[in-house]
Amino acid sequence: MTARTPAGTVPTGAPAGTAAAGEQEYGKALARRWFEEGWNRGNLQAAHEIFAPGFVLRGKEVGPAGPQRSVQAIRSAFSDLQVAVHLQIAEGDLVATRYTATGRHTSPYRGVPPTGTVVSVCGVQIWRLAGGRAVEDWNSFDEWGLVSQIGDIRAIPFTG
Repeated sequence: MTARTPAGTVPTGAPAGTAAAGEQEYGKALARRWFEEGWNRGNLQAAHEIFAPGFVLRGKEVGPAGPQRSVQAIRSAFSDLQVAVHLQIAEGDLVATRYTATGRHTSPYRGVPPTGTVVSVCGVQIWRLAGGRAVEDWNSFDEWGLVSQIGDIRAIPFTG
């Protein structure tokens, strides 16, 4: 089953009988779908098709609700959020995506009142896939670079 998006055809279900290369392309398409549906459009319901019920984020089992909360928090602080995918690499059951997120700071973020500043931040997301869904995430983005664009980083509390 596939769905049409502006970026092209993106699978919505697990591939049946695909070779390793096909599974890796599927993994890349699945990650692109989350960036487009979740991050760019705010379609949080897509998380239930993309993430496994036991999805692990930063070592903690959060299920699809974890990515939904992340997107909701960032999209509420940064309007007009858009994420651009620059590079994807897949090997075995892993897919890595390098991306840039851009948005306008219009609501508080980490205690910093809205500045109206357009910010841009880069990151890398690595997913482990099983059964046609993301089951684990390692995501690193330049949060120091982000907060330095909206305020004095020495004044912003970081809880880890």
